[in-house]
Amino acid sequence: MNGPLKLVREFGLALLLLALSVAIAGITLARFAASSARPAVPTVTPTPTATATPTPTPSPTPAPPAIRARSVIVLDLTDERILLELESRTPLPPASTLKLLTALTVKDILSSEEIVTIEPEDIVDPAVESSMGLAAGDTITVHDLLIGLLLPSGNDAARALARVAGERLAEPGDRSPQERFLSAMQEKARALGLEQTVVRTPDGDDAPGQTTSAADLARLARAVLADPELSAIVALRQATVRIGGPNARLLELENTNELLGQFGVVGIKTGTTPEAGQCLVAAWRTVDEHLFVAALLGSDDRYGDLRALIQWVAQTTGSAPVP
Repeated sequence: MNGPLKLVREFGLALLLLALSVAIAGITLARFAASSARPAVPTVTPTPTATATPTPTPSPTPAPPAIRARSVIVLDLTDERILLELESRTPLPPASTLKLLTALTVKDILSSEEIVTIEPEDIVDPAVESSMGLAAGDTITVHDLLIGLLLPSGNDAARALARVAGERLAEPGDRSPQERFLSAMQEKARALGLEQTVVRTPDGDDAPGQTTSAADLARLARAVLADPELSAIVALRQATVRIGGPNARLLELENTNELLGQFGVVGIKTGTTPEAGQCLVAAWRTVDEHLFVAALLGSDDRYGDLRALIQWVAQTTGSAPVP
């Protein structure tokens, strides 16, 4: 019995040892697998790189146009700013642009409804000077004389208005009515802040020492355009005025401003003399409801200058003229 029993015991012991060996091997393999496993690598979502929006290159401001005038200024009256100046405060002969000051001074002294009788001293030779076509003995309202002053640029209208307004300015001394009126014009110039304007005649004709400047004319234009009666007159292309007296008739008057009604132009005054050259004060409106003024003196192509200035303003500011 001892022999078989011993074999059984030895066989069972061997099985037990084998089971233990398998178990230990399994634990070792599990630990090895655990220690050998790589840690999971987290998935990184790349952050989008911001793309910088390039700053647009600003468009260069257009260079001022080449103009023929000796002196010029351009203003935006709506924004109260000067856009362009060239010798704008240089004293130069005004020609008939001075009639803007004549009109403003008359308005301070006479009422528009007053009737004026034309005297021989008011008459001018239309072959030599600009005239609205008056004759001695004509009767006409101050308002219609202002039309004759500002549309056809009548020197006869200027003389008649200066005489009648000067007669109203009673003062001690022996100065003539025209001299008194010229003093009133100079006082008006000072009141408006016109620094280079020296008055010698009511019509702006060439006279020693008579000067204005583009800057002064721009101020003058502002005042005229602020006056409802005068701003309406300078915007007229043509007008019909009634003359009374022994030779009653109607006079058809045309504005000397050839660009009126084009490029948004709404006025205001031309002037030409041998010394002054071609002069022009112009106002124009734009589609964005701005009002611009240009004054130029001493040009030989005032309308070409004005067209170039209007185009330059449109390119510079974006304010296109009213069609």
